Amino acid sequence: MTDHRVWLMAAALAVLLHVPTTSQSAGTVTGTVTLTVARAAPLSTSAYGRRGVAPKPAAAGPETRNVVVYLAGTKTGVAPVPVKAQILQRGERFLPPVTAVGVGSAVDFPNQDPYFHNVFSISRAATFDLGRYPPGQSRAQQLKRPGIVKVFCHIHSQMTALIMVLDHPWFTIPLETGAFTLPPVPPGEHTLVAWHDRIGERRERIRVTPGATTRVTFTLPVLETQP
Repeated sequence: MTDHRVWLMAAALAVLLHVPTTSQSAGTVTGTVTLTVARAAPLSTSAYGRRGVAPKPAAAGPETRNVVVYLAGTKTGVAPVPVKAQILQRGERFLPPVTAVGVGSAVDFPNQDPYFHNVFSISRAATFDLGRYPPGQSRAQQLKRPGIVKVFCHIHSQMTALIMVLDHPWFTIPLETGAFTLPPVPPGEHTLVAWHDRIGERRERIRVTPGATTRVTFTLPVLETQP
């Protein structure tokens, strides 16, 4: 073997040894979602000027589980791993009311009520009708397009659920405490979104550094109006 070939092999080996793995080149994005109650200020009068009322923390509870945190506008081409999620039908409610999955995932809808249900959606991201089925049965629907899928029941009009379908793996639903952590995120600048159906969304521009942790705090106001 010539010295030139030995040098080429050594150089190639050095390159391989210095190419970072996915976990080594990624960063961690973590943080907290806080829901607040912001009461509107009363109308001003001739005697008193207008005074604002500072937001106060909302009552602790599972409402933070109805928030989806995700990266927006990601162009890495990395597809999510399809999963089989489950939304129960119990007490004439969909549980959980908000779910997030990747494109290609299937959602199972078990009927745990003592009467028939009929799950359907006419959303742009998915249109389907699973038909009427009795207690103890379950039917599933695969979701092939990104977007928000609004789910209803033909028989019980008060039943609603939302499924956010994403075309990448960088999303999560916070814990009841509001804490969240995304899967390892590629380095660079990204837009991080916290979304809630009734509240809307908040966006933060973040920079992810390999091996480092980026912390973000979102505050989503739930507006109440006082007389």
